[in-house]
Amino acid sequence: MKGYYNVSSLGLERNDIFKSNEDFISGMNDIAICITGFEVRILCFCLMSNHFHFLLYGTSDECRRFAYEYKRRCAIRMRLTSGEVQALKEVGIQIDLVDTKEYLENVVAYILRNPLAAGIVIMPYCYKWSSASLYFRGEKPEAGERLGGMSERKRFRILKSRVPVPDHYMVDECGMIMPSSYVDVESVERILHHPSRLMMLLSKRVENEVELKFGVADSVNLTDQEILTQMPVLIRNEFGKDTIEQLSMEQRVRLCLLLKRNFRAGVKQIAT
Repeated sequence: MKGYYNVSSLGLERNDIFKSNEDFISGMNDIAICITGFEVRILCFCLMSNHFHFLLYGTSDECRRFAYEYKRRCAIRMRLTSGEVQALKEVGIQIDLVDTKEYLENVVAYILRNPLAAGIVIMPYCYKWSSASLYFRGEKPEAGERLGGMSERKRFRILKSRVPVPDHYMVDECGMIMPSSYVDVESVERILHHPSRLMMLLSKRVENEVELKFGVADSVNLTDQEILTQMPVLIRNEFGKDTIEQLSMEQRVRLCLLLKRNFRAGVKQIAT
């Protein structure tokens, strides 16, 4: 059964998957190469130096196979460029079914906000190695060269592969296949309806909520003390206040719901 899937690699602690602009360009082109072999659609993505994120539409099996094939191509490039044979061997892939409209919107924002959360850019659409700049821009023509108009030699030099990538894909002056060639922009725009909705989501801190639902929340129950430690951060991020005493009754109810959802807190923990 097809659905939306939040897909991510676990970050490398001691190394980078993408060390240079050339690595990132190859990584972007590998997305275009991988997508041709699987029945999945890419709604948004972001490549960070030590991990990658995708929001995919397809079956769970196809989305997982796409992610592992992309990881395999990254590993091959790392071996060829820097001799790192085992760099990605132990790096796992997380995949989670996106089962609600709220989670779907938050995943879009979470993926595109990655470079912003890391302090790399001021606005997500300024980050070149993601799909953030593609949405709600209208019919904006892009200058580039069609893959189908290139010689076989030039095409291979860019792709470093003989996989039959569609001829209509466009390549920019740096030799990078433009993400607009393969990203399902229309689906994201239908989900969000309006550019103001995208801007609102990108301005919202969704990292804790998505990361906990994506990984930690399914396997960890925090102690009372651990929840108390996290609460001031949650209160500041969600309500812009310093203490629970400053919250209105409505905000306190919202806080209870956040504690239950984000930290799997029970009724007794919340009451405490």
